[in-house]
Amino acid sequence: MSQVLIVDDEPLLREELAEALELEGFDVSTADSVPDALSQMDGASFDTVVTDLKMPKFGGLDLLKRLNENNFKGIVVVVSGHGAESSRNKAMALGARACFAKPLDVDELIELIGSPE
Repeated sequence: MSQVLIVDDEPLLREELAEALELEGFDVSTADSVPDALSQMDGASFDTVVTDLKMPKFGGLDLLKRLNENNFKGIVVVVSGHGAESSRNKAMALGARACFAKPLDVDELIELIGSPE
């Protein structure tokens, strides 16, 4: 079963996305910050990380840099409610598979990351 980690500081968005992916059969964990995400990833084998771009203190770009340092081989998807194209370009340069605007279309995300099996 495909394991997904959702990283977002907005509880409602984080939980709605987690619920939608769980209904599709994904094994989902959530984190409310980059440090929380890194802690959960220690020893875990996530296939996909979906991260918000802008969060307090550390954001999606910081997480991408750390994932690169740790040789993360899964898919990283960046989600943003902000229209900063330069930040999205940086995310793609750091290895994000895609950058989606909020609200995230779950069907588009599933199409990108594949089925949960």
